[in-house]
Amino acid sequence: MALVPDPQLRRQTGFTLVEVMVAIVVTTIVLAGARALLGQIADGGDRIAAAARDADREGNADVLLRTLAGRLQVSGVPGAEVRFAGEPRVAHFRTWCEVPDGWLESCEASLGIITADSGSALALTLSTGELIPLRRGFRAGEILYLRDAASGGAWVREWGSSITAPLALGIVIDGDTSIIRIGERG
Repeated sequence: MALVPDPQLRRQTGFTLVEVMVAIVVTTIVLAGARALLGQIADGGDRIAAAARDADREGNADVLLRTLAGRLQVSGVPGAEVRFAGEPRVAHFRTWCEVPDGWLESCEASLGIITADSGSALALTLSTGELIPLRRGFRAGEILYLRDAASGGAWVREWGSSITAPLALGIVIDGDTSIIRIGERG
């Protein structure tokens, strides 16, 4: 009797072609899903970073405006006419600007509502040549001037060219008002 192995008793080793193909397809689907998920996470991170940059820019611009308004100058500077003037869309004044060397120098500033690509924008223009956008993309805005703070305040829409400044600026943007105090007041 010859020893011939029975084909049915032989153990199968390895995988069939169908099993290998199914494993490759499942792996491809899992990797494609993971790549899409990671892409969405990265896009979300980019949106969060952009929103944080916008919030920082807006916050820093607001601090700059309040600082410049706090340093507003109405007393005389040799060789310069110091006046404050304001209309509903623009205010002109002289203030003290920080220079790169770290000290303050007298400069002119204009706060105005300008038309930009994405709608109206509130911007600060300095005599140093800087144009600093403060707020963007609103529909309606105006600048008001506080003449008297008694009894809830008396606001006016225009401030004639004067050696006196209003007590505060009211920046009204789409119904939301920001009050910017002028000068150092007790």
